[in-house]
Amino acid sequence: MVGRPRIRAPRRWSLPPGRALRLDNGLQVLVYDRPGQYVVSAALVLDAPLTSEPADREGVAALVAATLDQGTALHPGTTFADAVEACGALIGATAAHTHTVVHLDVPGARLADAAPLFAEAVMAPQLGDDDIARHARLRLAHLDQLLASSSDRASLGLRHAVLDPSNRAQRLAAGERGTVTAVTGADARAHHARWYGPRGATLVVAGDFPAAGLDALLAAFAPWQNPGQPAPLHETLRPGQPGAFLLDRPGSVQADIRWGWFTVDRLDPRWFALQIASHALGGAYLSRLNKVLREERGFTYGAGLMSSPQRGGGFTTTHGSFRNEVVGPTLELLGPLLDVGAAPITAAEVARARDYLVGVTPLRYATAGGLTDAVVTLLGAGLGPNFIDLQLDRWRSVTPEDATRAAHELVRPDGGTLVVVGDAAALAAPIRAAGWNPVVLGPDAA
Repeated sequence: MVGRPRIRAPRRWSLPPGRALRLDNGLQVLVYDRPGQYVVSAALVLDAPLTSEPADREGVAALVAATLDQGTALHPGTTFADAVEACGALIGATAAHTHTVVHLDVPGARLADAAPLFAEAVMAPQLGDDDIARHARLRLAHLDQLLASSSDRASLGLRHAVLDPSNRAQRLAAGERGTVTAVTGADARAHHARWYGPRGATLVVAGDFPAAGLDALLAAFAPWQNPGQPAPLHETLRPGQPGAFLLDRPGSVQADIRWGWFTVDRLDPRWFALQIASHALGGAYLSRLNKVLREERGFTYGAGLMSSPQRGGGFTTTHGSFRNEVVGPTLELLGPLLDVGAAPITAAEVARARDYLVGVTPLRYATAGGLTDAVVTLLGAGLGPNFIDLQLDRWRSVTPEDATRAAHELVRPDGGTLVVVGDAAALAAPIRAAGWNPVVLGPDAA
């Protein structure tokens, strides 16, 4: 008879070491050799935050990113897509609030073939008037979709309310209707010429590839120059004025609730304890919020608490969708459920949160793409890959007192900003009865 195997603690994990290189033009390169990861993930992180956009052309960075693969000087129009497809590759780009990233996924054996195309998209895209106009129309259609979604509208509304209007991060990364409509092809080409350059940029490469593939990639970017590239301004976030807002969605039978606080980023000493606290309060299936609001009361399919670090600040948010008739009782329960002064976070809650966060980390970085994405996120936040191991060590040292203190200081049930999206006629009274006096905004409010 075979006995039951003994469960052992997992071995201590750390981020696989990478190689750091620097080209003569200043481009930093981080290489992660990952045997067996035959699809290579490469990402070029540009030090081009959205504060680089003109105020009346917000969204131009996203339109440039969306059209980088629509043709280049050497491969105009659809010939570029044909060449990329012939390599079995994918090339795309994203403009985030703190950085722009251009990414390449390609079989390692074809990296040498795809490398010049990747560099072309970065260095010499066409950015034609018709392509910019077409992607602007797509962006406007996507905005209509966002505003038609109760959940998306609630999240957007909270971001607008939690952050100060002076911050670019308060608004959508891809721009909003008035500014996107104004962007022209000339604006896009001017943005690219000014901000795409090797100064402050990092190329991250992960996977299993021959040395010739890496050599080809480095050679493709070696000629890249932009002498006029300016140094960007990275904004420090400021909190907005706390309040309560009811965004009317006439006829809706359920409401989306967001209750948020301006909190901290990864550089704040409380960040690690806040993550443990957030997981205990609302990050797990049987966290305090979900256990009561879903399992015991049946008010929702799921409720949670999530911390979102930015660069120079952040915010923490409760989220969930609820039937109209339980919105009032939900708001009455949320405060006590988050009140760690009355019910401190326990040692068992900290242990569960720590085991989960530490335990899933190796899984998140198990693929070349996962590793590249993580490094890109940290670079965009002004940090380096060594933060991953630092975070693991700090999570392991968080005590119940640390987690309780961080939550008590940052997630205060007597403050914050409330945003509810739903039928104002049905919800205004129960929201007021729960202690909030919301400003009611019409259906067309962003």
